[in-house]
Amino acid sequence: MSLGLVLGTGGQLGYAWMVAALSTWERATGRDAREAEVMVGTSAGSVVAAALASGVPVSDMLDDLLDPPPPRPRPPGAPPSTARRGLPPVPRVGPGSLRLLGKIARRPRRFPPLAFGAALLPTGRGDTTGLTRWVTKWAHETWPEHPQVRIVSMDYDNGHRVPFGRRGAPPASMAEAATASCAVPGWFSPVRIGGRRYVDGGVCSATSADLLLDGDLPRVDEALVLVPLARTGAAPKPWSDPVGATDGWLRGLIGGRTAHEIGRLREAGIAVTEHAPGVEDRAVTGWNVMDPRKQAEVAQVALRTTAERWAELETGER
Repeated sequence: MSLGLVLGTGGQLGYAWMVAALSTWERATGRDAREAEVMVGTSAGSVVAAALASGVPVSDMLDDLLDPPPPRPRPPGAPPSTARRGLPPVPRVGPGSLRLLGKIARRPRRFPPLAFGAALLPTGRGDTTGLTRWVTKWAHETWPEHPQVRIVSMDYDNGHRVPFGRRGAPPASMAEAATASCAVPGWFSPVRIGGRRYVDGGVCSATSADLLLDGDLPRVDEALVLVPLARTGAAPKPWSDPVGATDGWLRGLIGGRTAHEIGRLREAGIAVTEHAPGVEDRAVTGWNVMDPRKQAEVAQVALRTTAERWAELETGER
């Protein structure tokens, strides 16, 4: 059975959850995620896809999460980094993309719901050097012939979804494409490739699972879709946990769009297995998915919860 692997957006903690989920999926199925015929990665998922396509085993990424290397020392006199606390630097003043705002104003229905907010947010001051260093730690510069890889970003001036790796896409290395796919608007500076600005592909879709239907990709029989920013199970009640309820509501919206994409895959005859963080995962993650200090804890919890999920699927339970 040929496999398509769809790895969605999710920040630092979504990355940890996703690596743990892939690790337990491999153990449950006896398969190797690197053997997928097609990989679609968005934001944090693009880093995982680029690593797998470069031959890095899931176990290496998991070991790095559970026993992380010491942080790089900061140069003498450098200001304290907010990124290590999961907080963005103070952004610049003014909307990040006036061109995109103008296009949305003229034809609002042609753009994904998050595009307006992404264009309105000020340009982030976050240095993407750290993102590039993170990606290049795992990924080759060149795109492999097998598997076929698509790394999703958004053109920050016209709002178009750009799957790097597709025929006709702007030339870029996998590391450049993944860095662009991770450039959260308002947090990081947009990444320039071929003279254009690109930001996080999650603005267009949390997964872009529908790319598996592209005519230039090999047909797959089944797909594993991981959606770290969606949710499994009910959200808390607003009166008992207002922050958790808001997080659950947002995750529900994200999951709804992904469900539509998954529906298209199933209509095309592709058997889809999907998963998103459950109640315990969301409790340990909290509201800030960019806080790297929680990565090991999130991965440890996800190793148990996702193993339980795959066991339920094996026995036909829901």
